[in-house]
Amino acid sequence: MRDIRRWARLTAYCLLVALQPLLTGCETPPPEAALREAITELENGLEGGDVGAVMDRLAANFHYRDMDRKAVGRRLVGVFLRYPERQVNFLNVQVSLDPVTLRDAEVTFNALVWGGRATLPEDADSFRVRSRWREDGGDWVLVELEARGLGE
Repeated sequence: MRDIRRWARLTAYCLLVALQPLLTGCETPPPEAALREAITELENGLEGGDVGAVMDRLAANFHYRDMDRKAVGRRLVGVFLRYPERQVNFLNVQVSLDPVTLRDAEVTFNALVWGGRATLPEDADSFRVRSRWREDGGDWVLVELEARGLGE
């Protein structure tokens, strides 16, 4: 009897270990984790000067101040050419998901940016950013952005 229990436990354990990769492979990341990953991709795109990566994270109806998505893309090209060496850091990132839909979110953070033509920065600034994000086809996209200088 004791041997039967031992084999049953061993079989159940082996089955669990064997099926675990299959079970975890089908799992999608939680909404907040996916959103934080999108924010990191946006930060890396800005720092790396990758206009395409940044534009991929902007919704079709994105707006910032008086600029639409297309105008923001043109502005990014100009900024990346003016400051070929740049550093971007998002600090104190706070995510507030809509508790009902889990498809809309507000994200606030401090952005520290500096850059120049060489290794030493020519210009630096810090901003308090409030942004609205939406899940669109499984990807989180930025819908709206407000930024105020921390010195204001």
